[in-house]
Amino acid sequence: MFQLKIALLIIMLAGAGGGYLYVNKLQKDNAILKTNQIKLETAVEESNQVIEQQTKDLKQIRTTLKTIDEQNAKLKADRDSLNNRLSKHDIGNLAENKPGLVEKIINKASNSATRCMEIASGSPLTEGELNDTPNRECPSFWSNSNTVK
Repeated sequence: MFQLKIALLIIMLAGAGGGYLYVNKLQKDNAILKTNQIKLETAVEESNQVIEQQTKDLKQIRTTLKTIDEQNAKLKADRDSLNNRLSKHDIGNLAENKPGLVEKIINKASNSATRCMEIASGSPLTEGELNDTPNRECPSFWSNSNTVK
């Protein structure tokens, strides 16, 4: 009987010890899971911030692209206008008969076209350009309010 009590006591102690070790393991696992949860929440928050930033960047890109498309359309209209003006004249014949005149016209137009490129690249308008004397080569840059579109 005494041996039976000792055996039952040993079994109870072993069960209690096993339960204690199991609870400790569960607590450690719970701590690891809490740490993982915090890391996951941080990663989700960072991902959301990245998505928001990408959305803002995409909107900015679309706005910039729209502006560039509008400016491109204006430049194409200017090009077409220039082509129409030039197609009315036989430059080769004029150059043979009046080379000095053609040289002056072409040099002036080249300077105007260069100024158009400067304005399109962001150069500020000169005093004369602000006083509504627009460049003939790129009239689409001027509006009725004397500002660059």
